[in-house]
Amino acid sequence: MPKQKYPRSFRNLPPAQLAVFGQIAVSLDSGHNPRTIDALVRKGLVVSVLEPLRDTPPGQPVTYLYRYSVPLPIHMEWCQWCAGHPVAETV
Repeated sequence: MPKQKYPRSFRNLPPAQLAVFGQIAVSLDSGHNPRTIDALVRKGLVVSVLEPLRDTPPGQPVTYLYRYSVPLPIHMEWCQWCAGHPVAETV
């Protein structure tokens, strides 16, 4: 089977970074290796946002958590590529 050609933004990503990027692109942004996420942030493929936790009890200090997302132009490029390369269904 020929190797799939990824969009220019993703061509030189190691498999681990490509896998984590795919997870973040579908909002599964927790539990990943911090070094992998940092590499994606440095490359501009992922952005980090500091968000407050919602369930902070009254009178307690607010706890913040880093969340990660894909910038819209990068996400659109990824989605266009994915639309042309459907994943085989698993049985």
